[in-house]
Amino acid sequence: MNHSDRLGESAEMYLETILLLEKNGKVRSVDIAKSLNVSKPSVNKAMNVLKEMGFVTQETYGEVHLTEAGRQKASDVYNRHEILCDFLEGVLHVSRENAENDACKIEHVVCDETINKIKEFMKK
Repeated sequence: MNHSDRLGESAEMYLETILLLEKNGKVRSVDIAKSLNVSKPSVNKAMNVLKEMGFVTQETYGEVHLTEAGRQKASDVYNRHEILCDFLEGVLHVSRENAENDACKIEHVVCDETINKIKEFMKK
């Protein structure tokens, strides 16, 4: 995935949130709104954009489901998050809470080359 293939930070956050919420069962707009601390109209607007992009499906006022493409995109973002969090905490000894918060911000802007170099470094 090149930097040019990347979605905006907001879209990536929504996809990652849906992926994580799915682990607890059904995903509804209200769950996404609560998790991201945004309004339900904001979630509805984002879901419409993600539907147009082919990343989610949703019946009117129904559950939200990731498509295969959406699941792949969400997994990519989540993996970046995990790599960054492990690096910040394990190598730089940043507290878990700060590592999580910083990884959440960095994961949307760091390029693939940097992520790959961090992965290589972590394997040593």
